[in-house]
Amino acid sequence: MKLAKLDFLLRYPHHLARILRDRGVQTDNVESLTRDVAPLDSRMMRYRYGPWDPSYYAILGALIGRGLVEVSQLPGSRGLGYSSTLAGTELAMKLRQDESFETIDQRVRVLRKYLDKSGSTLKGYLYTLPEITNSTWYEEIS
Repeated sequence: MKLAKLDFLLRYPHHLARILRDRGVQTDNVESLTRDVAPLDSRMMRYRYGPWDPSYYAILGALIGRGLVEVSQLPGSRGLGYSSTLAGTELAMKLRQDESFETIDQRVRVLRKYLDKSGSTLKGYLYTLPEITNSTWYEEIS
């Protein structure tokens, strides 16, 4: 759940900026986040617990298969946790040095600094957005 919520905020910077403003975050980064307002690659759809991209399964499978991400059972739950392997972390560091990832890197830094919360907390933040709450299952989110 947390991964999907963070991905949504990464892809939709205008919603990220709104949630940060609603939380009282005062930073120069908020306005610059919306510099590139087009969602990354594809749009997300509304699903059971908010925004979702059906390609997550294939993407996570590919990252796991390439040894960039590992899966572990979350303590005390049936849920799974995903984390970068050493190879995944090294690749991410290389990508951060590439200018073409500057905007995404800036958004990721803001997400980590201000919204490193539980999946449930992030879900609560997203449910304040009419674009989420007023959409029906499988409808693309704008």
